[in-house]
Amino acid sequence: MALHDGTGSDEELVPPAPNRRLGALSYPEFRLLWFGLIVSNTGSWMAALAQGWLVVELSPSQALAPFYLGLVGFVRSIPVVLLSGFAGTIADRVDRRRILVIAQIILGLCGLSLAVLSQFHLVRIWHVLLLAALSSATSSFEAPTRQSMVPLLVGPRDLMNAIGLNSAAFNGPAIFGPAIGGILVGTVGVAMCFYINALSYVAVLIALAYMTPKPPMSIPERPGIWQEMMEGLRYVRTHADIFAICILAAIVAVIARPYIQLLPAFVKTVMHGGPKVLGAAMAASGAGALAGSIATAMIDMQRRRGLLLAASGIATGLSLTLFALSHEIVLALASLVALGISIMLFMGMTNTLLQVYTPIEIRGRVMSLYTMIFLGFMPFGSWLLGSAASLTSLPATLAVAGLVVAVAGLVVRSRNTLPELA
Repeated sequence: MALHDGTGSDEELVPPAPNRRLGALSYPEFRLLWFGLIVSNTGSWMAALAQGWLVVELSPSQALAPFYLGLVGFVRSIPVVLLSGFAGTIADRVDRRRILVIAQIILGLCGLSLAVLSQFHLVRIWHVLLLAALSSATSSFEAPTRQSMVPLLVGPRDLMNAIGLNSAAFNGPAIFGPAIGGILVGTVGVAMCFYINALSYVAVLIALAYMTPKPPMSIPERPGIWQEMMEGLRYVRTHADIFAICILAAIVAVIARPYIQLLPAFVKTVMHGGPKVLGAAMAASGAGALAGSIATAMIDMQRRRGLLLAASGIATGLSLTLFALSHEIVLALASLVALGISIMLFMGMTNTLLQVYTPIEIRGRVMSLYTMIFLGFMPFGSWLLGSAASLTSLPATLAVAGLVVAVAGLVVRSRNTLPELA
């Protein structure tokens, strides 16, 4: 297989007669990484459910549970906001595979630490906060590196398919991961979920071990890291279409995407359910997200992508409002499915457009901004919405957030903010 050597354009990557029916999966290295991510993400979703339930249990009162869930999210946002620009610059300068190997090891150790603390009943809120911050700092390097590496693993024609498949590898496990996690939490406790999560990172390490190095592009005289980081920010700011995508993505990340972190509190305080109901709710959201990811992978749009981006943003806001106003389990699950579909379509189009319209030599820095938005701003939104819910109510907070997102999508669409991407 002919792989990009990091010295030319990503247009040079042409596999030997790829199977069009398989799309990006016809590339062996992408296929290896994809299967590794499915295993790893299954463990991560189990751990996400367990951590949410653990935080609710450790909270001094049920009324403060949304605040503490939001606080964990806020702590996760700080390293991403501070490090994402630097991390994206490093991804454009260093062997991407090496960065990913180091990141998987650190993430696995964080999961193992939380497992041991939970098993021996030593865990406290500050432990969760500290390990969440460390995991987030590591993810700020891992996410843009992995995303910017995808065009080095597949050909240009299969890029959108690869992005959709990557989303499916994240959201497919969101269906059965939380369901399994809910059963384990209700039977043997949270520690087992954390142990499984720690072990799951080995799957990605195995995939990376069979991949060739992914060095950066060869540039005769590179400026300093700070100059390159500023160059990436200037690129986004001076390209109106890219800038508009990032603004809308930030709004969705701050006041819509955090619903997933607040689900444990919503299930326990609004729906009066337990771990199994939480598992069902997260599985419903995951099922919708998987459907949205598959739709992204199957869409072969060359035009009107901006329209789909705005429409999926509007649908995200409306679905969130419907969920916030639902107190019956059936309606709540149905709205979570719709919410998962619309958010994944939005994120898939955002990811695709940023990669398609960004040169490879600066793509790591642009994708680090994408990472900062969805991994940095989203947890900040969790804290913001959690704090607001503690002062008012969780349903009212989520309903207003959904309406704001829908209006933002309508404004972008009505002002034709994305003419070059329509």
